[in-house]
Amino acid sequence: MKQIRKLLTSINHPIRNCFLAAALAVMLVSCGGGSSSDSRPAVLATEMDALIQPYLDANGISAVTVAVMQNGQLLFEKAYGYKDVQATIPLPVDALLSGASIVKPVTAAAINKLESAGLVAMTDFVFCRPNFQYRCWVPNSWVTASDNRIFTILVRDLISHVGGWDRGGESCRAFNGVTSRNIPGVQSLLRSSGLPCEPLQHDALVKGDLGLNRAPTKEETIRYVMATNLDYSPGLPSSSVRDRYSNFGYMLLGYIIEQASGQSYNSYVNSQILAPLGISVTDFKNGNSLLSQADSREPNYITTTQTLNVFGPGLVNARDGGVNAINWVSTATSLMTARAMARFASAYKIDTDTNGVDGQFNGQPLLGATNDGFHGGDLPGSASLVRQLRSGISYAILLNKNDKYEGSGVRRDYPMDMKTGIDRAITRAGY
Repeated sequence: MKQIRKLLTSINHPIRNCFLAAALAVMLVSCGGGSSSDSRPAVLATEMDALIQPYLDANGISAVTVAVMQNGQLLFEKAYGYKDVQATIPLPVDALLSGASIVKPVTAAAINKLESAGLVAMTDFVFCRPNFQYRCWVPNSWVTASDNRIFTILVRDLISHVGGWDRGGESCRAFNGVTSRNIPGVQSLLRSSGLPCEPLQHDALVKGDLGLNRAPTKEETIRYVMATNLDYSPGLPSSSVRDRYSNFGYMLLGYIIEQASGQSYNSYVNSQILAPLGISVTDFKNGNSLLSQADSREPNYITTTQTLNVFGPGLVNARDGGVNAINWVSTATSLMTARAMARFASAYKIDTDTNGVDGQFNGQPLLGATNDGFHGGDLPGSASLVRQLRSGISYAILLNKNDKYEGSGVRRDYPMDMKTGIDRAITRAGY
């Protein structure tokens, strides 16, 4: 101390005063004598509560988790509602919910990671021809359709949903197959969904048409779909295409990830994409097909949607046997926490058009840059949104109900409602 005093007295007066002021400021901060003037987190929390709780009450939603970050740092995280049907167990903030399609940017990030390692290329062919000289992924024997355009599909076509399938049409094998024609009401049910040729809702039809006594495997599903010609030339969807969005394409990307990495989809994503961001393996898991297999951190899902049972006869609630979930984890059936997805969105680009359809740059590392992007997720009993803003803000919200599949009349678009509301809350908080 004597040495410091001696040094100060040797410095001319104005500089000495500045030195003392700076030293005092450091001492105050170090000793906790200072106070933060940043009221934005508190304002954000107030704005989020004012938005979300009334929205839940008005729409009969009983479980929601949300997390907001800026440049990877947590600003807000909260769970609303209850875990159980009886509304007696508060929903934990680390609850796992079905993220539906917001897993797609994660899948795209895994493909980009494999490309950076030289194990996959966006220009790789998806389906192999006999004696093919180029890298390809799906065995030729899995393709029985006569359409040679199939062999021109590239990995990048799958990323941006231009692989050649129109799920809004009626030309697919499942819609016209023996099972759908022989069971009264099936074709009407598929038409009423607006997506007659959506393979994600065809598992029971694949099972019936193939004469299986169990749920179809991923290989069996791919073989089944690839017995039908494409709806349009890959990369060139025409104006007559009703809906090019392709869950099947992202299932194929999951298959490629597994083949290229030698790991399961979940294992590769956790170890190579999420773990480096500090995300625990317990916060991103495979979804389950049956309610009896639900994760201990999952809430109940609210839906009255009925669909054909993949695991037995008749109709079931869509959340309890309507899909063989393990086949679709790379496209729609993974479980996740809101914090995990908000953190992911702070590091990887979400590239979609104004309709939320993935683009060619989906899943590329941000590398310190920021982006304005979003991705929504829709399944019976699940609605979700992951969002990133130019300000470095990223957020995710997961809900246990989806109005698109319930009742009739005007139906709310929960993900887009939340996008509008949360963006506004963030702006009002000053971010």
